[in-house]
Amino acid sequence: MNILNKDFTKNEKTLLVILVLVIVGALYYLFVFTPIENGIHSARVEQQALETELVATKARVEKIKAMAEEYDAGGGALTGYMPSYNAGKSEIDFLHKILGNTTDYSVNFTNLTREGDLIRREFVMKFTARNYAQAQEVVKALEESEIRCLVGGIVVSPVERELTVQDQDVDVNLTGTFYETLQGGTPDKELPEDANDN
Repeated sequence: MNILNKDFTKNEKTLLVILVLVIVGALYYLFVFTPIENGIHSARVEQQALETELVATKARVEKIKAMAEEYDAGGGALTGYMPSYNAGKSEIDFLHKILGNTTDYSVNFTNLTREGDLIRREFVMKFTARNYAQAQEVVKALEESEIRCLVGGIVVSPVERELTVQDQDVDVNLTGTFYETLQGGTPDKELPEDANDN
C-alpha cells in the first residue's frame, strides 16, 4: 500500500514515461502500422497479378488480330473442314499426294499450339518443281485443300540463277498451318497445354 502512495523520483517518472511510450509505440506498431503495411503489400501483389493478367489478355488480343490478318492475307481463303485432333496422318498423306510430281521434297511439322478446342499444326515445306506453274499448282492445292490449311510465307527461286522461274526448275520454300479441332479428337501426350490457361 505504501508503494502506491509513494512519490516517484524524477528518474522513476522518466522511466515510467519511457515505458508508457514504448507500450503505446508497440500497440501502434501491432494494431495500426502492421495492418496498414500488410494491406499495402496485398494491394501491390494484387496489382502485379492484374498487370500480368492484362499483359496476357493483350497478348491474346494481338494473337487474334494476327490470325485475322493471316486470314485476310490469304484472301479469306480458309476453306474445308477442321478434322478432329490428331489428323497428322491424313495431313501427311495429303501432302505426299500433292507433292508426288515434284522432286526433293521435305515437310517438317514445326509447332503445335492449342487455344481452347482449336489446334494449329504449323509446318515448313521445301520442294523442287519443274517450273513456276507446277509450283503454283501445289500452293493452290494447299489453299483449296479439303483439310483446312492456311499458307504463309512463300519463296520461289530458280535452280539456275541465270534463268527466270518461268523457264526452268524452281526451288520452293513455304510455311503453312493445318487447323484441327479437339472436338471428337482423342487427347494424347503430344497435345500441348491450352494457351488460354496461361
